[in-house]
Amino acid sequence: MPRLPHLLALGVLAITQCICHARLGETAIQCADRYGPPKKDTFTKIEEKNSPLLKGAIEHTYLYQGWKIRAAFLTLDGPAVSMEYHKISSAGVNSQLQDNEIEAILKGEAPEGTSWRQIFFNDPHSHAEGLEQRAIEAYLSHVLGAKMWQRTDGAVAWIQIGFNSVHLELPAAKQHEDGLKAQQEQKARTSVPAF
Repeated sequence: MPRLPHLLALGVLAITQCICHARLGETAIQCADRYGPPKKDTFTKIEEKNSPLLKGAIEHTYLYQGWKIRAAFLTLDGPAVSMEYHKISSAGVNSQLQDNEIEAILKGEAPEGTSWRQIFFNDPHSHAEGLEQRAIEAYLSHVLGAKMWQRTDGAVAWIQIGFNSVHLELPAAKQHEDGLKAQQEQKARTSVPAF
């Protein structure tokens, strides 16, 4: 009987965790409830295969009020760890992202108790090697208009130069990518024959 308060406390904590994760962190079912069923046409399948949000992840694409929203999940029933909001171009609609639209996305992606702050641009998917190359790339991106934000829980959001979309990631996405990179490096090392 003394375990009941502990179980109740864990249940409340679990519910709080689900509520506070908002859109980034929602399951595929929660995303479908919010945005409608995922779109699965030939173009979407090709895009998900050739330009994935997160390599090795399960991806869904949703159409919602003039926006294409892509979400990447590490497991079928797991949370979205990476998302992209892309404004759809159409007649009479300015496809360039407006400040109020970016603010609305960041506000919607700020669960209770969290906030965003703008930080110096540092592309988390950069292939630049070495500190000097990354610093030059970050500086040029910043000067040319790329923007980046960090949420108090470690999530990041950014807009790259020439792209008309806002990309968001939880720290779990970067951990997943680092794990894949380590596996590839290990595989490359073990494939070298013993001479």
